[in-house]
Amino acid sequence: MDFLNKMFENDPTGTFTNILIFLFIFLCVTVAGSFFYDLKKNSYNLKKIEVSERALKDLIEAFRSLEQQTNSQKKILDEYKYILERSNQEISRLGDSLNKDSNITSAIKMANEGKSIDEISNTTGMSKDEIEPIMKYHGK
Repeated sequence: MDFLNKMFENDPTGTFTNILIFLFIFLCVTVAGSFFYDLKKNSYNLKKIEVSERALKDLIEAFRSLEQQTNSQKKILDEYKYILERSNQEISRLGDSLNKDSNITSAIKMANEGKSIDEISNTTGMSKDEIEPIMKYHGK
């Protein structure tokens, strides 16, 4: 306490002014240092954000490219699916016509042999309505 009393006894206003000036300069230096530190930190963070944005844009472009490739492959697969379905329909149609032709041929032969409608129906799997015209024209 003696130190403070001696400091203020000789020239109290000058000492008080010097302390205020020192505190003002100290605060200004501290604030300037804080601003400088914040500026460096913000510029570092800004660089990281810009790098992240570029990486994100590149990633978006890669996904768009992948989406376009997937869409084109989907179109190709849809075309192949359509062709396969058409081929299956054609195979079924040919199989049905071959089976019917074979059944019709068998029914005509059986009608020529004098078999009954029930026997022909059981053997060929054809309905009686389909067999009646055959019997009318080919039956004995």
